[in-house]
Amino acid sequence: MRTPVAAGQAGSSVASEAIVTIGPRGNTGPKVSVSAVGARVVRLAGQSLMRLPVSTWLLADVSIVSGAVYTGYHFFPPFQNPDMPHVEFWQAGAIFAFAVVVSSLVFGLYERETTTGRSRILTRMLLTTASATVVAYAIIYVIMYATVSRRTAALAMSIFFVGSGSLRLLALWAVNTMHRGLLVVGSRALHDSFRTAQANGFLHEYRLAGYATAYDHSDGDRHDPDCLGDISGGLPDLTKYGVTDVVLGAGCTHDPKVMEWVVPCLQQGCRVTSEAVFYEKATGQILVDEITPAWFLFADLKVHCDEHATMKRLVDIVTSGVGLLLTSPLWPLIALVIKLGDGGPVFYSQERVGKNGQNFRLYKFRTMRTDAENGKSIWCSPNDPRVTRFGRLLRRSRLDELPQLYNVLLGKMSIVGPRPERPDIVGELTEKIPYYQERHLLKPGITGWAQIGFRYGASIEDSKRKLQFDLYYLKEMSFELDMIILFRTIGTFLRGGI
Repeated sequence: MRTPVAAGQAGSSVASEAIVTIGPRGNTGPKVSVSAVGARVVRLAGQSLMRLPVSTWLLADVSIVSGAVYTGYHFFPPFQNPDMPHVEFWQAGAIFAFAVVVSSLVFGLYERETTTGRSRILTRMLLTTASATVVAYAIIYVIMYATVSRRTAALAMSIFFVGSGSLRLLALWAVNTMHRGLLVVGSRALHDSFRTAQANGFLHEYRLAGYATAYDHSDGDRHDPDCLGDISGGLPDLTKYGVTDVVLGAGCTHDPKVMEWVVPCLQQGCRVTSEAVFYEKATGQILVDEITPAWFLFADLKVHCDEHATMKRLVDIVTSGVGLLLTSPLWPLIALVIKLGDGGPVFYSQERVGKNGQNFRLYKFRTMRTDAENGKSIWCSPNDPRVTRFGRLLRRSRLDELPQLYNVLLGKMSIVGPRPERPDIVGELTEKIPYYQERHLLKPGITGWAQIGFRYGASIEDSKRKLQFDLYYLKEMSFELDMIILFRTIGTFLRGGI
């Protein structure tokens, strides 16, 4: 059975409440919280806040900042200064709102993992508030050559920090107070894989109520305290177990008897999804083991959409051109330090697999010793001894990848896409991982959904997990998702993984 794995923070345990023990067909089921009306309202409020789309959180932050700026202008009217005019209210509101949105995206305030820990919320709120203040003042003083009251700015950003931070802390408290009850229909192994996912930081808003088998359960299941019975014996009262979500294992979705059981389950107010759909929504990945060739038909891929391809290419040209221009002063300095280090070449080039399996030559600043591989591909590892001292700094800051902007400008790569791999490694992974070649429907990217969602791959199993992120991006790719990945990449560099 698969074991879902990803980075993140595990949720807090459920607060103690009154509990009852109920089990179908004479079994003793797990202890389950019986929610009062108030507790249900708390849970629903928390779940609603946690599931709000990014656009809604963004609109809420903009509204808080705009209202705070208006409050500041009301209590601290601007003074007239002929040498440096004071910006109008609507200008100040727009500038501070823009600064907050950009800073929030950079420091990951809208990421799902942000609301999984109190310290993460407070840290990212503090970074966002400080950065937004600096950006707003830079726009007003440097670009507009105007001024704004320091008291107005301080009040506005204080209100934003308290108001927006309180919303996120409320969502965290509500979710950790009342979890959604999750029932797994399938095997014990499937149930354990969900428990492992929770241990790895996913599904923190859920409480595993247990699992149910599709047929008469064995003696092992009969004496398993997590087994609630089998659905062939009739539908248990799921509300007594606090179940709000039911996940059907892969083998159950093709069973007519199981599908007949689904409708009454829906009538009890439960949300029912397949294992693959639930996994995709909860983790931002596609289960490689669950897809078939038909998945590519029904996924409605946009990879061959002319409008999307044109927009993506335009963004690549503009971004790579501006990036090369802005970073050009750093190139001579980086080259000098690399050359002084061991006298070896400044640049490193290597064959990589691109779109549709076509090879291209990728360029990077050299970060390893000149004898690192000697013509043989070797998996990289954390604290790789082949990396030079300055090369380690380049890798950590991602400055070693600046020459890849040239590959993007040539059209061999994109800013956002799957990580390009070497041909011999691709051949090995294609033989061992299903649908690995399909990641080459896209141009490889400097950054991507897998690069920001999973650690650097150092094994075949890691490559399989990264493929699950790549397939998710292949299905959901859009301009908005590309912007989120870009901002998260910048934020990862600036906040150092906070």
